[in-house]
Amino acid sequence: MANIKINIISKTNPSNLNIRFYHGREIDCNTQSNILIDPNLWSNKLQSLKPSADKRLKKHYSEKITKIKNHITLSFNDDFSEGKTINSKWLKRILQELQQRPIGTDDHTKYFVPYIRLYIKKSKTRLNLRTGKKISKSSIKKYTTTLTRVLAFQKIINKNLLLSEIDLGFHNSFTNHLKIDHKYSNTYINKILSDIKTIVKDAKVKGYMISPEIDSPKFTFKKDPSIDTYLNNEEINTLFHLDLSKKEKLDNIRDLFIIGLRTGLRISDLKRIHDFHFGKNVILISNTEKTNSIVEIPIHPQVSSIVKKREGILPRVVSDQKFNLYVKELCSDAGFNQKILGRLMNPETKRKEKGYFEKYKLISSHTCRRSFATNLYGKIDDKTIMAITTHKSHKQFLDYIKTTQKEHIKKLSEYWKNEENL
Repeated sequence: MANIKINIISKTNPSNLNIRFYHGREIDCNTQSNILIDPNLWSNKLQSLKPSADKRLKKHYSEKITKIKNHITLSFNDDFSEGKTINSKWLKRILQELQQRPIGTDDHTKYFVPYIRLYIKKSKTRLNLRTGKKISKSSIKKYTTTLTRVLAFQKIINKNLLLSEIDLGFHNSFTNHLKIDHKYSNTYINKILSDIKTIVKDAKVKGYMISPEIDSPKFTFKKDPSIDTYLNNEEINTLFHLDLSKKEKLDNIRDLFIIGLRTGLRISDLKRIHDFHFGKNVILISNTEKTNSIVEIPIHPQVSSIVKKREGILPRVVSDQKFNLYVKELCSDAGFNQKILGRLMNPETKRKEKGYFEKYKLISSHTCRRSFATNLYGKIDDKTIMAITTHKSHKQFLDYIKTTQKEHIKKLSEYWKNEENL
């Protein structure tokens, strides 16, 4: 049977009332209540103020003690049934929650937010063991975004989360907060949860107390189906032959875009184009930005034509933001106005929304890599394409293949025609 005792264990005036909570032989814990009192007014035997104490004092202390006892009992009922450890640290924590005291909440060995902050700080000088390079700025930005989302959630629930509280209960409340309250996409929520798992598992390696539920297959969120846009060979050829002699800015971005479309490079690598070696027949890349791979890409005739037109001077590199803005303008000039299914940012809600939009509006730096893989798929073996795109798994590679329903029908029709000729 559980018992709660409130005792004075010091004769110092004022003294801190001590709380003892015990249950059976296995649970016996203590902590200070942070309720100060004159020890001469308290009776350990009666578990209350002495009969001679002032009535107003009796009411004051009685209300505080009753509130503490009720909170301990209710917290024990919840936490014990969930298998959580009941000890003096637990007793101190739930008392801090009741009194809303921030004492100790900056302790990264126990609390989630301080650990995220420490993880971000160390990531700025940490090496990625897979690539041997420093953690990228984009990764650190992702961790910072995750911290922002967790801080906002803590504000809503009015609680500083422990590392050990990042469990399936947290998962359910947090994902509801992101999806229902803020209408974030499934893919975005999946990325936030992935970062949370990475950070909590790092705490696990260091021996800090975490919930085993972080390893549950349920600690994830189903991504939205991918509906990324790509350009087929006919459309790329249209861009290549587009007369931009009077539009220097678009001429530059067109040439850079064509190189991306014909090499399958990520935008992070395309921006380093001046570091590559353009040989007679191949482009040599000593190490790609994301995978640190050594790549040789055979030069497409259109790329050779661009280099020759520019007399060996490669196109100017622009920022990601300008690249995405200019390629939309370029594709609009090329007449890519047919409406297709995609996701586009709604300026009012600040969220990507699914719908039918003019194709040029959906073009971005990601179009390069997806177009390269899709246009070659089925024409040469997958391993050859993956050697250029540096995909590590076939599943990742297939995610990049974007073929329209009309093109599937066309391929099947051509196959049936070949069957007739047999």
